[in-house]
Amino acid sequence: MKQELEVFSNNMVLKLEENRSMKLFGLKYPSSPCGGANHLRLPKINFLKRGQLEIVTGGWVMTDEANSHYYSIIEQLTHGHQWLLENLDYRPRHSWSIDPFGLSPTLPMILKNSGFETLTVQRTHYSVKKHLAKRKQLEFRWRQLWDGTGYSDLLTHMMPFYSYDVPHTCGPDPKVCCQFDFKRLPNVSGYGFTCPWKKPPIAITDRNVKAKADLLIDQYKKKAQLYSTNVLLVPLGDDFRYDQLSEWDAQYHNYQKIFDFVNSHSSYHVHASFGTLSDYFAALDEAKPAKYFPTLSGDFFTYADRDDHYWSGYFTSRPFYKRMDRVLMSSLRSAEVLLSLAMRRERKVEAWPVLLGNLNEARASHSLFQHHDGVTGTAKDHVVMDYANKMLKALRLCQHIIQQAARVLLLDEVDLTQAGDESFFAVEDDDRLMTHSPHTLLTFPSGIQERHVVFVNTLTFTRKEIVNLRVENHLVQVKDRNGNIVPHQISPVCSLAEQESLCYQLSFEIEIGPMSLVTYVVEPSKVDNKSLANVRLFEALWEYKYNDWPARKVETQPRDFSLENDYMTATFDKTGFLKAVTLKTEDNLVTVPIRIAFMKYSTRKSGDKSGAYLFLPDGPAQPIIIENPRVSVIEGRFKSQVIVYFQNVIHVTTVHTVKGREGKCIEIHNLVDISQVQSNFELAMRISTQIENENVFYTDLNGLQIIRRKRLSKIPLQANYYPMPSAAYIEDGSMRMTIISGQPLGVASLNPGQIEIMQDRRLFQDDNRGLEQGVMDNRPTLAVFKLFLEPREPLCPTHDSPWGSLSGLVHSSIEAFGSPLGHLLWNGDPRAGPPPAMHYGSPLPLHLSLVVAHPLPNQATGVVFRSAALNKCFSPRFYSTEGSLNMTAALGVKSDENVFESTHTFNQLGPAVSTITSLPICDNSLSSYFLSGT
Repeated sequence: MKQELEVFSNNMVLKLEENRSMKLFGLKYPSSPCGGANHLRLPKINFLKRGQLEIVTGGWVMTDEANSHYYSIIEQLTHGHQWLLENLDYRPRHSWSIDPFGLSPTLPMILKNSGFETLTVQRTHYSVKKHLAKRKQLEFRWRQLWDGTGYSDLLTHMMPFYSYDVPHTCGPDPKVCCQFDFKRLPNVSGYGFTCPWKKPPIAITDRNVKAKADLLIDQYKKKAQLYSTNVLLVPLGDDFRYDQLSEWDAQYHNYQKIFDFVNSHSSYHVHASFGTLSDYFAALDEAKPAKYFPTLSGDFFTYADRDDHYWSGYFTSRPFYKRMDRVLMSSLRSAEVLLSLAMRRERKVEAWPVLLGNLNEARASHSLFQHHDGVTGTAKDHVVMDYANKMLKALRLCQHIIQQAARVLLLDEVDLTQAGDESFFAVEDDDRLMTHSPHTLLTFPSGIQERHVVFVNTLTFTRKEIVNLRVENHLVQVKDRNGNIVPHQISPVCSLAEQESLCYQLSFEIEIGPMSLVTYVVEPSKVDNKSLANVRLFEALWEYKYNDWPARKVETQPRDFSLENDYMTATFDKTGFLKAVTLKTEDNLVTVPIRIAFMKYSTRKSGDKSGAYLFLPDGPAQPIIIENPRVSVIEGRFKSQVIVYFQNVIHVTTVHTVKGREGKCIEIHNLVDISQVQSNFELAMRISTQIENENVFYTDLNGLQIIRRKRLSKIPLQANYYPMPSAAYIEDGSMRMTIISGQPLGVASLNPGQIEIMQDRRLFQDDNRGLEQGVMDNRPTLAVFKLFLEPREPLCPTHDSPWGSLSGLVHSSIEAFGSPLGHLLWNGDPRAGPPPAMHYGSPLPLHLSLVVAHPLPNQATGVVFRSAALNKCFSPRFYSTEGSLNMTAALGVKSDENVFESTHTFNQLGPAVSTITSLPICDNSLSSYFLSGT
């Protein structure tokens, strides 16, 4: 790929210099038009300055819009923009998002505040295109759902036809347009690249130019009928094009002959020329200023390109790597935040250049996976493995940065000679991803009497949570930073995977302030029976797993049972599946019948079938019959779990017996392994209630906003599936059920009272959308969820709004879910452990959060804050919209520091802002600031 980009770059410089009227825009990677030898950098800068070359979007990739989290979208855009600023002093102003399979309003929201003026899109449902084309509304101002004034509007151009390749851009007839793709001339491509409509292009000559011009202009005029002006955009390119000098010449010279002929004959009433996207929108603005275009709000899911071929399969495809993306996202954000804080504390540590290089590499790998064939799970097997290897390396780099930054933040006096290659801590991932890989185990070698563990909170609110550590001996105790013994729980289940070595799970509750690091000590102790979890087994043959566990019991006659805390009683049937939840409200008890079941889909028996992109089931899902599951119940002072082993799945339901946020939800882990299934198989988890939501449900968009969905009977099952990057809920006049997800998956509400979430897909055929293979590289995959049941407050009305909002309880849980507490195990001398605690921020109001803290050149920092709209009708004790942003409280910004408003990618600064006074931030908004390093 690198060699191909260098060839392209050399050819581009040669041809743009040779033909000053030739213009070029596009490409998916910022390095594509900018790669190559250093001696080509100056010509490229000149092309950009004189408008002959334009880089559109400028992100690291053309990002997916269904599965990517908004943090990741900002990160990849920032990574590209900072590269362009540093290398070419260039700031993109027009965006090009023509290949993602469905579109989210999150992208224009981010682009609008990143200095962009327009957006061009392609892949939307063919019926949507038809509807807009009939009304000449394919160009519109894309407005956010909650915006009543137009401050979020972004002018958007939607292409009208099937594809963005040359046969589908000049007009409605591809067999005509293909005749004007001059790479397909026999003497140009050299690879047998022809037109499938059997009408090949012919070189333009003086003898045929009029006939060819007539043919092309006819297509242009027909296309223009679909728009409200006579200004027309006709892209002339495709993926992997302009890789040969012959194509540059063929396209330029043949089109220029047509343009010269048309422009010299006024009877055509046409002026045609080469142009960039900027040229097009400048001409469009002259013909019709943006304020005169109609507004449109909402998203463009679920995409279909023809018939009932809905692209809802990729919402779930390869969920292992989708989960890996979220784990890496969490680690990358923690590394950025901690490194930013550490560099702000002391600017002269020797390690900073090394760690900044590591961070840059990790960010590049994470950004790369946001590609619309990356996080989507739609790449070839070997490409998927390349993504995975890059992400695993990025995880290790982030963990290294975290422990290096933590040392600087914890020491009373910073060690300026810290070089960046030391290992002060081991970073534990708390079983979040590699369920079958070895984990850090807390041991006590000879002479070691205590182990220090530092917990890290990079969020802007105080957290009180249960933490879990793996220990080799259940005879341990925990002390806090003041030397007080902390109550704890010891469980015999250390991992969902089969355990070969002795391992126990140590659980205890900690409280940690915002932007803080707190140290606890684990040390050997005597037997404490109060700390031992009780184990109940529903199968005697399984007792051997717990032979050494004193608190065990075998129940020979399985029956229904319950787990309880101060907020709820969760009732399970004898097979270990949830059947009801009774909520303990202030006034009474409210019982909510709720059933969890697993369902399966196959694919059609004939014709087109499901693949990596498409979901084409052979009918409604069929229930998976669970026969003789292995069930164990583990009950302790801090958490109780039900573990069910059945075919292809280990299903774990957890109730935390603590006060606060964690006690108000039910946690669900599914370890899914369908790698041995020998037929087309798609596994879903269905949650059924009696909530009367009718046909309405809500899903999130990129973790940033909530949109209302309607189940429509007139469209097929697969069309009613939508992306769920992080949350979905149903509600009626009295109750809301929300499920939040630790990984992006497909979701639907196919019947009243139900939410169904796809877990994994195994497909043995290609779906003819370009992958040219099935999806059979399944591996054991952990999917994590939290389930909330929230009664509606009395007299709190329902609202018929196209957008929704989460309660403060759920919002804060999503924040914590996405940024788990860091666990750092001290590697140094246990007799001289790290300091007990360090705090670097004061709590922000619950609706405000720090999204990005991005180290920038010259010791500067770029920060992005989010203000969420919270729903006060549910869990009102967690409701907060009071308060504003104070930089000193949030990040310890000093009064003499310079702070500026900024674009989200920190490539253009606005006015200076006060570090003393509080800054108001509107709900449903992202606000960015540049903290100067001087």
